[in-house]
Amino acid sequence: MSVVMLVFGVFMKVVFERCRIVSPSYDIADGYVVVEDGVVVGVGSGRFDGYADERVDLEGLTLLPGFVDTHTHGVGGFDITASPLLETVIEIARRFVKYGVTGFLPTTVSAPHETIVRACRAVREASKLWKPSIGSRILGIHLEGPYISREVAGAQNTEFVRHPSVEEFKVYYEESGGLLKQITIAPELPGAAKLIEFAKGLGVTVSAGHTDAGYEVGLEAVRLGVSKATHLFNGMRRFHHRDPGIALALIQSPNVYLEIIADFIHLHPAVVKMVVDYATPRRIVLVTDSIAATGLGDGVYNLSGLEVVVERGVCRLAKTGGLAGSTLTMDKAFRNIVSLGYTLREASMMASYNPAKSIRLGINIGDIAPGYRADFAVVDDRLEVVKTVIDGEIVYER
Repeated sequence: MSVVMLVFGVFMKVVFERCRIVSPSYDIADGYVVVEDGVVVGVGSGRFDGYADERVDLEGLTLLPGFVDTHTHGVGGFDITASPLLETVIEIARRFVKYGVTGFLPTTVSAPHETIVRACRAVREASKLWKPSIGSRILGIHLEGPYISREVAGAQNTEFVRHPSVEEFKVYYEESGGLLKQITIAPELPGAAKLIEFAKGLGVTVSAGHTDAGYEVGLEAVRLGVSKATHLFNGMRRFHHRDPGIALALIQSPNVYLEIIADFIHLHPAVVKMVVDYATPRRIVLVTDSIAATGLGDGVYNLSGLEVVVERGVCRLAKTGGLAGSTLTMDKAFRNIVSLGYTLREASMMASYNPAKSIRLGINIGDIAPGYRADFAVVDDRLEVVKTVIDGEIVYER
């Protein structure tokens, strides 16, 4: 029996045992994880023969790090832009645990100034109330706009699109209580360079998206501080062999994380595999870009004032037929990426570890290793979520 153990004091000790443990750090066929005060303090193979206040038998199941979604607009009828309220954030958190999500960034689309202010306040207030029994961790807020290109706005209402403003951004950051963790901008816009540098200085992840920028502008944006690509290829100048656009600049930049919506609708599976193979799993961030229709089935929905029709799970703008977010869930994205031939460890890196690292959190999540929060997704042999664990507490059981 091999054991890795750190001791943090005397707390209630919970052992998750008799399971396969897969994370970026481990792949143990039959092992255990020891948790004290919500933190992993030990990981080992075989049987744990020490004292435990509680033992959770996971025979025949696989323990993964909980999924982290850094780009989601809503789920189950709730949308942070349409209803920028504390209650909305809480309801999204409650619903996400069903899909193995243990942390998320509620994401706005371009909207009036006051709507974004209210969304920032709602996230700040909800985070104060958060505890594991509520649901997924509220990691902060992601503003997908309003500083995007009108030409590549996609399913965002161009009425509310505007040029980057450091002064306006300061208001959003302050209203969020410092929980503004990611902002998507088009780096070719007037004022973008100044905002990129300012946001980076605050520790906010700047992601390039909904942009018509060319290759050279993309390289300069990375030099200034862009460290992420918002849903790669979607909402970007189309790649051409004589005009590769910003997408290639982001792919070729080794320190840039690449968001991928792995529903095999936004990107062909072959394109997903090409990007992952080139960039390596270390740089890929799986996201859902989910909208309120997620989990509700087909029908007609509203996205920031735009009518969206969902048919067979695919979301499209009623007016143009363009894609409008998704009904993808993180567990499905995980299964899809595994179906392309990637190992569970690699998929775990893309669905849990990288998303957390990409937004520079002050807490350790996204791995199963000593010192990390005990946030787990427990799956069966079909990779379907059976249990979700946050801070060592079972918050969802199928």
